[in-house]
Amino acid sequence: MRGDERDALSHSERYQEWEFHYRLMPAPALATFSGTAQIRREGERYCELPVFEPQRNALASIDLLREQCLAWIGSRSAAADPPTFSAS
Repeated sequence: MRGDERDALSHSERYQEWEFHYRLMPAPALATFSGTAQIRREGERYCELPVFEPQRNALASIDLLREQCLAWIGSRSAAADPPTFSAS
């Protein structure tokens, strides 16, 4: 196992029927964290999102990834449920 793999931080959480699995890597030279979030439902992997802007700490990286995951779920829901129009 490489040194950077040993330093990786992992965290998982649930949102409704979705699971978010975070994997963060510190970049000591830059004093930042980057990483990815996998979005899963019922064990099936749907998407993997990167931290698009490295953050100063692990909690900020998780918060940013969580926002990206929720936005992805929201856009998926919006695409699945097109707006209905009523004739007046």
